[in-house]
Amino acid sequence: MASVNVPWGKPSMALCRIAPRDDSLAPHARPVAVAWKRRRGFTTLEVIAAASLISMALAAIAPLFVRHARLVAESRRERIALEELANQAEQLAVVAGGDVAEHLATLAVSPAVQDHLPGARLQASRGAASPLGEPIVLSLSWNSPGRHDHPLALITWLPISPSQMQVSP
Repeated sequence: MASVNVPWGKPSMALCRIAPRDDSLAPHARPVAVAWKRRRGFTTLEVIAAASLISMALAAIAPLFVRHARLVAESRRERIALEELANQAEQLAVVAGGDVAEHLATLAVSPAVQDHLPGARLQASRGAASPLGEPIVLSLSWNSPGRHDHPLALITWLPISPSQMQVSP
């Protein structure tokens, strides 16, 4: 049979000769290669292998999610503690002209912070006065692993009064 030229350079399928179908083989006697080509879907072994891979990946990732949640909670507590220390430093700056010693003696954690930081303790210590002012170290610790030994600290400088300033020649 002669091929026909078409614009794309291949013979037309309508002109190709199709071999007659051989129905002499029963469906159970088909070659394995032919039956394998017609298979659709997944085997049970493939599904089990995929499920085991997914479960192993999830088992490896699950501790990361737990660790992330703990880090987010600890970060939130540290942010609350830093805001409390900053608020206490601002209150000290307002009192700087008055009696700072009395204010340091009555220093206490605010009730809102006590709700978020269990067992919160606020401490203050005065440093030696310098020409820049008087340093006061505020430290806040709470019931969290490692926080009693290493409290969060903030240093604030109270300005010295003009009468305490010394003019150097």
